[in-house]
Amino acid sequence: MDIQQETINLNSRNVSDLLRAGADVNAAGGEYGSAIQAAGQLGRDNILDILIKNEADVNAKNVGRRNPHGRTPLSLAAGNGHSLIVRQLLARDGTNPDLPDDNGRTPLSWAAGSGESLSCIESLLQRSDVNTESADINGRTPLSWAAGNEHRGMVELLLKQPGINTNARDQNGRTPLSWAAGNGCITVAHSLVSRDDVTLDLQDSDGRTPLSWAAGAGNIAMAEILLRNPDVKPNCGDKDDRTPLSWAAEKGQRVAVEILLRRPDITINSVDKDGRTALSWAAGEGQEEVGNLLLKRADIEPNYAERSGMPPLWWAAKKGHDGVVKLLLTAEKIDINYRDQDGGTLLSWAAETGRAKVVKLLLAQEGLSPDSQNTVGRTALSRAAETGSSAIVELLLNRPDVNPDSVDQENRTPLLWAAMKGHSAVVELLLAKEGVKLDSTDDTGRTPLLWALEMRHSHVIRSLISRDTTTLHSLVQQGNRESAKMLLSAGCDVDRCDPSGTTALRLAIQRKDREMIDMLLTFGAGTKGVMAHEWLDVYGRQKGDAVQLLEGADGQQRVNFIENSTLGSMQALQMQKRQLLPGKPLPDELRSISRNQFQISYADVNNHAARISVSLWFPFGEGSSSQQQYFNVPEWPLIRIAWTIISPSNPQSRPWQSVDHHSMLPNGWIPDDGFDFFQQFILHLEERWISVCDAADKHLKESRLDQLRSEGKNPDLMRRLARDAQKWTELRSILQDHTDVAQKFIVEYSERYHANQFPIDLQRTVNEFKVDISRRLDQLDQTIRDLLQFEFAWASINETRISTRLGHNVMLFTYVSIFYLPLAFCAAIWAIPNITDSATRNPFIITSAIVGFITLLISFNLENISTLCWRLYQGWRAKVVQDMQFVGNDYWMERGNKLESIDTPRSNFPSEWWLIWYAFWRLVRALYYRKKQKLAVRKLERRVKDQDIEVESGSMIQ
Repeated sequence: MDIQQETINLNSRNVSDLLRAGADVNAAGGEYGSAIQAAGQLGRDNILDILIKNEADVNAKNVGRRNPHGRTPLSLAAGNGHSLIVRQLLARDGTNPDLPDDNGRTPLSWAAGSGESLSCIESLLQRSDVNTESADINGRTPLSWAAGNEHRGMVELLLKQPGINTNARDQNGRTPLSWAAGNGCITVAHSLVSRDDVTLDLQDSDGRTPLSWAAGAGNIAMAEILLRNPDVKPNCGDKDDRTPLSWAAEKGQRVAVEILLRRPDITINSVDKDGRTALSWAAGEGQEEVGNLLLKRADIEPNYAERSGMPPLWWAAKKGHDGVVKLLLTAEKIDINYRDQDGGTLLSWAAETGRAKVVKLLLAQEGLSPDSQNTVGRTALSRAAETGSSAIVELLLNRPDVNPDSVDQENRTPLLWAAMKGHSAVVELLLAKEGVKLDSTDDTGRTPLLWALEMRHSHVIRSLISRDTTTLHSLVQQGNRESAKMLLSAGCDVDRCDPSGTTALRLAIQRKDREMIDMLLTFGAGTKGVMAHEWLDVYGRQKGDAVQLLEGADGQQRVNFIENSTLGSMQALQMQKRQLLPGKPLPDELRSISRNQFQISYADVNNHAARISVSLWFPFGEGSSSQQQYFNVPEWPLIRIAWTIISPSNPQSRPWQSVDHHSMLPNGWIPDDGFDFFQQFILHLEERWISVCDAADKHLKESRLDQLRSEGKNPDLMRRLARDAQKWTELRSILQDHTDVAQKFIVEYSERYHANQFPIDLQRTVNEFKVDISRRLDQLDQTIRDLLQFEFAWASINETRISTRLGHNVMLFTYVSIFYLPLAFCAAIWAIPNITDSATRNPFIITSAIVGFITLLISFNLENISTLCWRLYQGWRAKVVQDMQFVGNDYWMERGNKLESIDTPRSNFPSEWWLIWYAFWRLVRALYYRKKQKLAVRKLERRVKDQDIEVESGSMIQ
């Protein structure tokens, strides 16, 4: 064993023996660096004497496992409070009492910092070569270490040293008081604060004051001591503008916050360089009690946001402090709809990050706007749908004020985001919500289904594909065959209609995209509704060519075209399901066609197949002359259908299968079976009947115009109408025949080839066809009856007018006869002898001519004379009525007002006689007043005369 180990083991004899044996007393290494360093560390005073006597290096700075910084024996002894060792070493010549270790700390620094022995401090301070202001590599002095570790005795000894710097700063700018305040050294603080040379508000390199350190550390007594001093500023900010209140709030020092809030000059909403307040720090660190204290202040601003746009409520939520969130939501002035720089709300952030508890707390608040959009139009629901937070999506969808189909600036809905990201649970929730548009497209033209298809989200595809109605149509519209094929391969219904009722095949036909049409047909696209001429037009074929539709057993279809010249050479029986649409009569055997009559034939092809043919030439035109105005039925071409049916293995239980169809109908699709084929025939026949009825209706309208123009003076019109009524009867008979034959065929075909499976839909079609056309014929009959009645009425009116005119003429001749009576009288007077005498004859002739002329003049102007007399009467009547109203007599004034209210006086109105009575009354009254006036004048004259006589008599007396 070596000397150091024996020193550690406190075996002084072995140490002596080893030294006598020639062991190196200064051997380096081991636990403490050397034997003398171990003695200093462990307080081995006896062994220390032995080592010193053997010339051990008292200033050794060897490094050991437990002495990594190369502390001297004196430093180790002073730091551990071995006062006897300290004295032994200080008594040795050559001992350097101020030798620092690798960290720059001297024995005095270690003694002050450890506080183990005042005796060690005193021994060191007695040496004049000990620097009381020595600073270590961190700039800390012995006073700083003693104050920071709350060694009051050490602090007081050091403070007694002359010239001691009580405000010495370390490399961080911290003073002894700052260390004492930060570490809660109350006794040391009393010693320091009591000195006049201690600056209480000195800031360190970070700008923090002792009060800031005390508040942040929760050293209440220290904070109270400092706040008692008027030189201490409670709102002093550090280099980040953080105040003591801010530090206390962050660290959750509730009591310190209470003490600071008692100060009337405290700035509660002070903002640091990051824009954060004390409440923001408390919320961000989850300090619920401190937050409660701050919110009780009336001057607190709970919505102040820092530079990144986060108010306290956001800090609490983002750091996961749900208790603080709940507390802040109770604040009166809290803004739950606050928006950050991007326009987002806290609800939107919580929804995006999956913070369901925060979402629930926010949704429970009144005044929340859960559907507000940020600067790019995203809502909380949109964010939650994108991140797949199904629980939050469900919470938001339960709100009536949340739009489940909101659109952002890219025209993307929540459903589209969920489909794009593959969140099938969210997709199902949104699809169950009313108002969600499954077929919406974003700015790229993609639907939710197309996004899911491109991103290969199979679960989402299965949810959407059965509901989507536009994605396939959109791809067809774009001509995107690859994506359309991928969508159809995923199970999309090729025959699904978009909201306007259009299929993908119909859209491809409209675009004349042949490759797309062929691809859709391979997926079994239904061709129902496509007309034969459309196939020809899309594929650029001649009008006379025939269209051939083929359907395989797997449902795949294709379209071919056959020239008319080759139709006759085609086999009559095809085992493949086919629809042949020729532009001329079918290549089957032709036979005579009776006009307007159904002709149905059955022919056996072999023992297992039969051929059915249905022909009709209706309407069959009759031809018309340009001078004839009767209704003529327009002529339409012959229509004919035929199909081949094959017997099943058990004809009693299964219907025969139709495999080969020939049609002259305009329809361009393969019928399902024979009944469906015949139903197409009936529907086309109904169209022809409707065209006949429309033509008849137009004809009757023209007859109506002719009737109005002729004003009942056309004697042929009534015959035309009667002929038209006969035509409606003939059409009704033809209709009855058509429906009877059709119904008979339905029964026979059902019994023979359809295993007695009666086609109710076809029967209903025939019945409706009969009812609808019969109703149109009834309307035509009614129109004819109305026209006949109107014509008869107009003819009667004309006859009445003729009779009236004859009566007027008779009356005129009566008047003439009356006026000729004077002539007859003249003739009677002058029928005396000497009539031949010119003196007699000439006056007679002149008188007769004058009387005759006057008589004829009055007769021809009798109506004008009557009108003139009536106008004169009306003028006279108006003057009389006006005079009656102002006559001054109540009786006649009343009668005048009543007569004035009658706009058109009638001669048979009894009150008109009042005018005559009034005129008579005025005349009588005028005569009465005139007579009375004459009497008064006479009386006056008599009185004047009497007065004159009296005057004369008086003058004579005088």
